[in-house]
Amino acid sequence: MHELIDAKMVETIRETGNAAPGMPPRTEVLEKHGLVCDREAENVIVTGCQVLHLLPGAISSLARVLDRGGLSYTFLSREYCCGNYLYRPAIKAKDEEALAGCRELSKEFVALNLIRARELGAKRLVIFCSPCYPIYRHAFPDEEIVFYPRAVAEALERAGFEGGSSREIDYYAGCYRLHRRFSPVPMDLDSTEEVFSRLEGLEVNRIGAPRCCYTPEGASHIAQSVRTGTLVTICTGCYGQALTVLPPGSGTEVLMLPEFVERILA
Repeated sequence: MHELIDAKMVETIRETGNAAPGMPPRTEVLEKHGLVCDREAENVIVTGCQVLHLLPGAISSLARVLDRGGLSYTFLSREYCCGNYLYRPAIKAKDEEALAGCRELSKEFVALNLIRARELGAKRLVIFCSPCYPIYRHAFPDEEIVFYPRAVAEALERAGFEGGSSREIDYYAGCYRLHRRFSPVPMDLDSTEEVFSRLEGLEVNRIGAPRCCYTPEGASHIAQSVRTGTLVTICTGCYGQALTVLPPGSGTEVLMLPEFVERILA
């Protein structure tokens, strides 16, 4: 194993599925939020090893939106991390050999989730964690793997939603510069635009990403660009940053896409 790859983290992922020890038991989090796992379904939702306990509300909203649209889905009681945290030292060192080693390990971990999905009869993986998406697609380009807004768009189509009064939001898609270093697979941003197109009366102020929101310049750009009382994002990392930039009391609520869609449907 390359010296830039954290061997202890690799061992932890292989043994527990998680990138770090001591994380909350996955089954307990799923049960607490009423998220069904390990049932036969057409879609397996990949939450990401950390995102499930960090953003259970957004994932629960996704499940309810899919329920409304009649999409068949399940979660996994044991889900293996894609290994994206292993890449950071290799990216910083610009070491291609180490990056190649990370991608091989990712293929090993992703394959374990794919095997379980097939056992449950799933035809597709729906990826919620944004860093996971390009890694999964690069590891298995011939498998049906989609970013979660695609499933949201399908649910809206099946639900036959008809919009009501007009509403205006800010939308920050994110920059995905780090994601491109994980793999050359581009993020799917078109599916979110399809979701917006299905919400009649919605006006969207699209905020660009000249810099990553993890930089002071990028965070400042978001704060200066917000025009409405609702900021919607699709990236799990950007969501956390936006909450920091626009804290409670700022006058703007930060929502992940499924949370916003569920509210509109209600």
